[in-house]
Amino acid sequence: MNSINEIIKQKYESLSRTQQKAAHYILENMEEITVLSAHKIGVNSNVSEATVHRLAQALEFRSFLEMKQAIHHFMKKDQRVVHKLASTTTVKQESWLEQHFIQEAENILRTNEQLEKKTVTMIAHAFLDANKIWIAGWRMGLSVTSYMRFALQYMLGNTMLIPQGEIAENTAYLRHGEVLFICAFPRYCKKTIQVVKAAKEQGVCVIAITDSPLSPVYTLADYCILAKNKSKSFLDSYTAALSVCHAILKEISYVGGERIKKNIKNMENYFELFEENSLE
Repeated sequence: MNSINEIIKQKYESLSRTQQKAAHYILENMEEITVLSAHKIGVNSNVSEATVHRLAQALEFRSFLEMKQAIHHFMKKDQRVVHKLASTTTVKQESWLEQHFIQEAENILRTNEQLEKKTVTMIAHAFLDANKIWIAGWRMGLSVTSYMRFALQYMLGNTMLIPQGEIAENTAYLRHGEVLFICAFPRYCKKTIQVVKAAKEQGVCVIAITDSPLSPVYTLADYCILAKNKSKSFLDSYTAALSVCHAILKEISYVGGERIKKNIKNMENYFELFEENSLE
């Protein structure tokens, strides 16, 4: 039997406009569909519950329940990134670019709704009080961790991104009074989790950005910020996570005051020095 995304692709042109809207919603939210009712799917896709049931019939399922079972089977069988690729490339909407930016903005707004300012302030103090700041998080997470490494080193001068090929050598030197900042999103890199556990054993303060309370680092971190990562693409979005980082850096600049100004002024002097030397 063909997978659900293949069935929708084959039948798409024959679906009514409202059924197409429901089909799009299903393709883009398969991870959620298995726990949603037909009524909720209808509400979320702005169609009637009856339309969702008619969609199941139009796709030649005997019932809505059977369609949900097919989705569950697809989710269970295929790897996460594979089914997201299949789902987001089955049917291309004319408004895909607009929808992309709407989703990015929604991630930031939903992240802001559940983030308390006092948490950002406490994280800023933790970074300022740290003897040394370690950063871990690789693969796609580097879009966040490499940015934080550069910015924190620029502002504080005591930050190191642990190289992926030298994890053991650096983890061995984690010490009490230091901070470990990590970025952990699905597929939740096992090496990152191991670094967090080692850091906790050494009394290191752990600051994490992740996607869910179900994340393996959620209960391990001293401070944990949840950033929405929903995407219209087959790759997760890190826009909200980067926005959180920018907010933390802004708070560090406020709390750090003259210390930060002095560090940045000194850094800028060296930038000018080396830029002049590079012209010789």
